[in-house]
Amino acid sequence: MKRTFIQSELLLDAGAVNAVSLRVEGKPHQFSMRLNGTATAVESENRREFFEALGFSENSVAAGAQVHGDNIELVESPGRRPSTDALMTRNTGLFLAISVADCVPILMFDKKTRSAAAVHAGWRGTVRSIVSKTATLMDEKCGSSPEDIVAFIGPCAGSCCYEVGQEVVDNFHGKFFAPGVTAGKYMLDLKSANADQLVRFGIPRDNIEISEYCTICNTDFHSYRREGESSGRMLAVIGII
Repeated sequence: MKRTFIQSELLLDAGAVNAVSLRVEGKPHQFSMRLNGTATAVESENRREFFEALGFSENSVAAGAQVHGDNIELVESPGRRPSTDALMTRNTGLFLAISVADCVPILMFDKKTRSAAAVHAGWRGTVRSIVSKTATLMDEKCGSSPEDIVAFIGPCAGSCCYEVGQEVVDNFHGKFFAPGVTAGKYMLDLKSANADQLVRFGIPRDNIEISEYCTICNTDFHSYRREGESSGRMLAVIGII
C-alpha cells in the first residue's frame, strides 16, 4: 500500500499526533487537499481520508486562511480563521492544519504544557519572523519555555532548487543564500532561515527536526514552483488525542 503521509519522529516521541500529506499518484487529484474556496469535492474526500487515518475527523480541525502574513491566533475551537498563517492551541482533541505546496510547514509542540502550534512560512512569512513570533506567543499565552518545545520543519522548496531574485535577497539581508544557477539569481535556504529563528529564540538545536525533502525536485510532494496553477496542496497537521 502506498503511504499517503510522513511524520516527525521527534514530535511522535513527544506525544503529538502529526503528519504532512504526500502527493500520491493514483489517488484522486494526486491526494491534493486544498483548503481554500476552490477545493473540489474530491479534495474534501481526500481530507476526510487523511484525517481519519490519523484518528480524528475534520470537525476537530482548525485552519487559517493563509495570506503570507504574520498573523497568529490562539484557537480553542475548530473552524477556519481569516487572514491567519499560524495557529496555536492548548486544547486536547483540537487539531491545527496548514496548507502548503513549497512554503514551509512548521509544527511545534510543548512537552510540558501540551500546547501545539502550526505555522505557514513562505519567504514573506519568514522575513516577518512568523515562526519566532509564534514561539514567543506560545511563551506568553501558553506558558511555554524554549527548552520544552520540539519543532518539525517540514518538506518545502529546498536550497537545491529554490532560486529567487535580488528583491527577495534584499529582504533577508544577504543571509541564507548561495549563488544561483541563473546569473543574478540566488538559492534560498528557507529551512535554515526558520531553524535559525527557533534557535535564537532559545529552542535547543537537538529539539528541532528538519525534513530532508525538497518539494520542487521530489515528486512525492505538490509544488507550485514545479506545477504552477495546476499544483495541488499538501496538509500539515498537529494535535493531541
